[in-house]
Amino acid sequence: MIRSILTTCFFAIIALVGFLAGTGELQRSKDKPKLSFDPFIKGVSPDTDQVVSEQKPFTIVLYAHNASDWCERALRSVFEQDYERYRIVFVDDGSVDGTLEKAQQFVVQNHQDQRVIAVRNETALGPVGSLYRAAEHCQDMEIIIPLDARNWLAHDGVLSRLNQVFQNPDTWISMAQSIEYPSYGIVNPPAIDRAVIEKRGFRILSQFDCPSFAFYSALFKSIHLPDLLVDGRFSQLQISYAMALLEQAGGRCRSLPEPLTFSNQTLKKRDLHPGANESVVLQSLNPYRPLAQLPSLNHKGKSDVDIVVFSFDRPLQLYGALESIQHYVTGYQFLTVLYRASDDRFNAAYNLVRAAFPKARYVLQSDTPRKDFKPLLLQSVFDSPSEYIVFGVDDMVIKDFVDLSFCRQMLEKTGAYGFYLRFGRHIQQSYMQQKAQSVPPSIPLSNGVFAWDLRKGESDWGFVNSMDMTLYRKADLKKWFTELKYKNPNSLEFNWSQHPPANPIGLYFEHSRMVNLPLNLVHPSDCPHMNFMTAEELLVKFNQGFKMDIDPFYKIENPSPHCDYIPEFIPR
Repeated sequence: MIRSILTTCFFAIIALVGFLAGTGELQRSKDKPKLSFDPFIKGVSPDTDQVVSEQKPFTIVLYAHNASDWCERALRSVFEQDYERYRIVFVDDGSVDGTLEKAQQFVVQNHQDQRVIAVRNETALGPVGSLYRAAEHCQDMEIIIPLDARNWLAHDGVLSRLNQVFQNPDTWISMAQSIEYPSYGIVNPPAIDRAVIEKRGFRILSQFDCPSFAFYSALFKSIHLPDLLVDGRFSQLQISYAMALLEQAGGRCRSLPEPLTFSNQTLKKRDLHPGANESVVLQSLNPYRPLAQLPSLNHKGKSDVDIVVFSFDRPLQLYGALESIQHYVTGYQFLTVLYRASDDRFNAAYNLVRAAFPKARYVLQSDTPRKDFKPLLLQSVFDSPSEYIVFGVDDMVIKDFVDLSFCRQMLEKTGAYGFYLRFGRHIQQSYMQQKAQSVPPSIPLSNGVFAWDLRKGESDWGFVNSMDMTLYRKADLKKWFTELKYKNPNSLEFNWSQHPPANPIGLYFEHSRMVNLPLNLVHPSDCPHMNFMTAEELLVKFNQGFKMDIDPFYKIENPSPHCDYIPEFIPR
């Protein structure tokens, strides 16, 4: 009898294992790695109230999409708070029912316009994308409270209660109950199973929905943009940023057993069109390590960007490139010119350039450039303490003002791969391929900056490893620049292009900041060019005391990064 039972159990176990293997659950369990670090900071105590010694600054981010019937109630619930130090960022997410106009009128009628910033998304981004844009208006130590404009705060003491909670320096995040309207049922905040999180991390969470959620702005702004995107678009799920916040906080989260918001259930759930695999994609991302302290993201005045410009037998064009950099570009540390001259005549002309722009560093290649280009380049790039690099070429002209320290800050904040100064919304032709190209689907950020999925670009937009004024992290380049074989900028760019980045996000301004003038070629190539004047003819022009007039290029909307344009030559 016992033998029969054991035999039955044995075959049942075999069948169960077979079933799990067939469904993939067994493999997924094996594939799920354990954390290599402790997701919780030891010794923190976020659950205790402390004496109120200050009024914390709060920013209520009101997300509104076709919420004209409810936005006034949401605004009123904020205006009635018995608290002074708060403001509102009202984000209208492409509403077509007059939501923004109604909200603005209500704000003015209640004399609250000094507290409210209005942001409008022409194309709907969803709540996560709207929160990302709103955070641009927040100081690091402000506490963000996301609130759907169809919901509202539960009573006039919500901000006072949260102010008490955030007096504790171990509290970086708070979650609270909400009241479902009109049933008045109580909904508890998401449960965090500490034992499970310690083994598998916060990415084990499959869903997260908390209408009463508050956190420090600096914590949210530390999330890299790619981690909020799925297929090049903002995630539509709150869990996309909630997981990252909880991971960075390392247990500095307080869950309140009291309702702070009403969650409106009278309308159908908004169809946000999340992708079928969105939650799976988010859970597969690398987790954030807990932070030792709240980050400070203000780096104004810090210049840790270098520029390296390449030139070969083009002293006249180099003069124009350096003049445009001197006129329009700020926020960089070192400017190096790595150049090559085919004979003494060109070298003498380069000496005139050096005299005109003495602040740049000049590195002359030897008579055997095939051997020394790579070591000279590595020395120019990686011997500098600056962490960021922009490459340029001698036939470019910078055509508008650009602060590279701002570009560097955007790269830090978003975690993007590169900031591409040659791209803009008007770049819809490819000069190199002689055909039209589409601007890839892009996400508007702040200050006229857009982000796009590098994998979605075509033609020029798909050429992501470029020597044409793109800001990169040196750390992202060092492996390839050290290991690849190359003898000049062209072969470096070609070989480097065979290694697309793991990080697929790029940034650009609405209007590009530079243009290439392909007057001639100095290396044999199939690339199209104007064949305007030979290097010898331009050398004669330069030695006669002429330069290119760069003024006509100011804010020119060239349809392609390269552009046929016959420059005017004026005395230097």
